[in-house]
Formats: sequence, C-alpha cells, structure tokens
Amino acid sequence: MAKTGHLVEPSIYALAGFTVAQYGELLDAIYRGPLEEVPWSSALESIRMLLGACSATLVLRPPTLDRPGSMFNMPPRGTYGRQGVTYNSYYHSLDPFVDLPPGTVTTVDKFVGSEAWCRGPIYQELLKGLDMRYVLGADIQSDDGVVCRFRLCRGHDAEDFSEQDQAVCLALLPHLKRAVDLYSRIDVAESERGLYEYAVDRMLIGMVVLDDQGMVLKANAAARTLLGENDGIRLRGGKFEFADTRYRSRFRELVHRSIDSISVARDDGASAPMVEAMSLPRPSGTARLEVLIRAIPVREWADENKWCPACVVVIRDPACSAQTSVEVLRQLFDFTPTEAALALQLANGLSLEEAADVLKVKTNTVRAHLRSIFQKAGVTRQAELVRTLLNSVVSLS
Repeated sequence: MAKTGHLVEPSIYALAGFTVAQYGELLDAIYRGPLEEVPWSSALESIRMLLGACSATLVLRPPTLDRPGSMFNMPPRGTYGRQGVTYNSYYHSLDPFVDLPPGTVTTVDKFVGSEAWCRGPIYQELLKGLDMRYVLGADIQSDDGVVCRFRLCRGHDAEDFSEQDQAVCLALLPHLKRAVDLYSRIDVAESERGLYEYAVDRMLIGMVVLDDQGMVLKANAAARTLLGENDGIRLRGGKFEFADTRYRSRFRELVHRSIDSISVARDDGASAPMVEAMSLPRPSGTARLEVLIRAIPVREWADENKWCPACVVVIRDPACSAQTSVEVLRQLFDFTPTEAALALQLANGLSLEEAADVLKVKTNTVRAHLRSIFQKAGVTRQAELVRTLLNSVVSLS
C-alpha cells in the first residue's frame, strides 16, 4: 500500500518508469480536464491505456441514498446499469472499496481481500458480468473537503495491478487533486455567471463583450434579440453595424475612450474606469436605443491575449418591459390575481384607462383594485407604486 502527501518521493517516479514526454503529456491532459466537454476524458483514457485497464473512472461526487453521484468514465458506460439498476441508484451502498485513506493508492484485493470481494454482491451482481475483476483505487480530498474517487478496472483475463501501476497513480494523484480543485472553482464561477446572466436577461438588458478591436466575444440572449431586429444596430462580420453611419465613428470613439480610461484610472489611482453613453435612433421610429459602454479592467498578464475582453456594451430598449411574474407579485405583496395583473400593467407604463382596456374591466373596478394595491404595497400614489415595483426583485423572477 503506497501513500503520498502533497509531494511525491523521487523513488515513486523511478518505480513508475515514466519518460519525460510521457509524464508531460499526462499532466497536460489532467490540467486540461476541467475545460473538456466531458471532464477528464482525455486524461482518463490516457491512464487507462497506459495501465492496460478496461475502464477508468473519476467520481467527483460519490452517490448517496438521496442523491446520485457525479461520475466520469472512460470508455463511457453511463452508470454501469444492469437491468435498470445502476451503481448510482443501488450498488454504491454495497461497495466495500470506499473510504480509502486520502493519498493512498491500493487494490481492492489488498483493501477488502480477494475472497471477500469476489463473494460480495457488487462483484457478483454487477462487475462480474461487465468483466471487471481487479480494481485499483485512490481517494482524493479536495480543498473544500469533498472526497473524490479515482478507480481503474481490469478484466478476468488480466493480472492484478502491480506496484509499478500503483506508483504511476501515486505520481499523478497530487495533480489530479489540484485539477479537481480548479474544476470546483470553475464550476462555482460558471454557476454564478449563469445566475447573473439570467437576471440580466430577465430585465431585457442586452450585454455584449468586445475586444479592443471592437470584435464581439460574447452576447447574451437579450442582446441577440435586440441585434436580430436590425432596427438601428445589428451584428455583421462579428462587429456592430449601424443603420446611421454617423453613429459608427461616435461609437468607436466612445469605446476607445472608455478603454483608454483604464490606464488613466490605474495611473491616477481612480477606483473605476470611465463610463460612456449614447443613444441610437431607429429606422422604425420607435424609442431610441440606450447604449452604455464600460471598459473591463484586465490583469497585466492578459494584455497581449487577443481574446481578452476589453469592454462591455449594454443596450437597452426603453420601450420593452421586463419579464415579470404575476405569481411573484402576489407572493411579495399579497395581491389577488387581478391586483397583480393590474400592478403589472401599471409598472409597464400603462394608465388606469389603458390597463382597464387590457384587463377588459371597467375603470371604476380598476380604481377599486388600485386602492387595495396601494394599501398592500404601502404607498399612496401611482408613481410610488411603480417605483416600488421596479425597485423590487420582481423583474429578477
């Protein structure tokens, strides 16, 4: 049974028998793992082939009785299902090859015992039929305390994993741990970004990220909708194209001025770069689009990256109303369904008479509902009501 901490003893590398090129390729695959569409598929396949295993598995989140696990397998085998029953749904609770000391690489025959393993239900009912006899494993404890599992399997016609095989895994284990920690951080950042993007989309605010040459790197759903209307501004060849060419040079000027303000802010010790703004007329004659330009501070090492975001362009159509949930309005203010529907129409800028027409009720009925709405929202005027609704979390629902 071999053990390791954060550092691997030189003797382990000697026993593993890596060439420099081979070791470098494995580390490259491990650290690219968090960015792959199927995380660590390249690394798992490389390790599997190197050690002559029939499967390689990384369990990022072990299954529990009330929650499925998160597993990556090479070659892909789903969750090793047999007649509708899977490792995730059932056999994980019967697996004796768990809770290995972190940093330890060992085989199932050493840890459990070959006789006990071969008599056990997980082998008899699941793995035996999949031609998985020998298992090599290690547990990896991430920085946030989650214990991940790394497992390799060989078939019945193969031999058990050797001391050299264990040394190979032992040499890779610290790097797998760091890559798992990176994956965890990326996953949290992506989840947060998704929440922010959803909130901005719900408010119908278009956001477009540009590089320093004005090329579009990313656009959210609201921006794609606005630009797709081709009413004053659109995307062409990865850049903004304006219906009125007079605004093109103005836009470029503001973008460059905003980006230049980054270095000025850095030199002067200012807290934030300059924000630029302009409005754009639309051929349709509807309200002018409102455009805000803000430079994105970057780290020094990213200055030469051609894909580095330089500024964000915020586009807002003042004629659009944010997508608001009537049900959330009801929950926030204890409105009735009719009161919530009326409050929504008023928040969208309609007058009482116009709201009555939309709701197909009499104006006097609307006025009666409005009094109740005022009382529940704690306001006395329609302008206060609209401000209260627009400043609430309703538009984020």
